[in-house]
Amino acid sequence: MAIYKHTAGSFKVEASALNEIVDFSVNVTVNVADTTPIGVTWAENTELGKSWTMSITCNYDPDDTAQTALITAYTTGDALLTSIAAWGGATSNYAGSALITAATITKSVGSPDKFTATFTGRGTLSYT
Repeated sequence: MAIYKHTAGSFKVEASALNEIVDFSVNVTVNVADTTPIGVTWAENTELGKSWTMSITCNYDPDDTAQTALITAYTTGDALLTSIAAWGGATSNYAGSALITAATITKSVGSPDKFTATFTGRGTLSYT
């Protein structure tokens, strides 16, 4: 089994890379409907479609133009992003169009300030 270290990776929004990445995640969900008829013991499910989300956490940097752009987009601008991309290595690249659904700055005693953003996909998520 291969073990991967977090030594490479990037996250871009509208072609601008976010700096100081701590972690990011990609979640793909299959939406299903229960189509089990009455009297059948085992559930029968039908795929309705797929959806996806991404999230990223960075060490907060008020001089990072990508972080500032996301905060602005969430609070006063357009929440639709035509291009977000997460790169985890040579064969784990995800990209798509999304809505920014949260932008959070966290301050905590004993740790650096963090910036977290979450996104909900709008259409297909590509994977290469």
